Amino acid sequence: MFILSILKDNVRVHPKDFRKPRPSALTDELNKKYANKVLHNVGLCIRVFDIIEASDGVVHACQDGSYQSKVTFRMIVFRPFGGEILIGKIRDCSQEEGIKVSMEFFDDIIIPPTFMPAGTE
Repeated sequence: MFILSILKDNVRVHPKDFRKPRPSALTDELNKKYANKVLHNVGLCIRVFDIIEASDGVVHACQDGSYQSKVTFRMIVFRPFGGEILIGKIRDCSQEEGIKVSMEFFDDIIIPPTFMPAGTE
């Protein structure tokens, strides 16, 4: 259900965050960008697990003074496997839309009527 995915991105850190330790500043920016977002072919990003590698920052003095680093990091991702059994609570159901299921951290699961077993009403 939960996996660690390795991702790479360019991260921009603003001058107001220069007082933070560098790993914390990078992690905060990555969480702002990815947490609670669905990445195609990856899954629902939960939060940054750790930073594997970060390049030296390049300062953009002519802009706002922020620096940018190339970062390789591991992200905790919700990605159920095919055939995996998950436990949730039924929020709503209708014959047209199917069943809406809520898990403790995720409320947007919809099971269409076409995926229901035969004889289910």
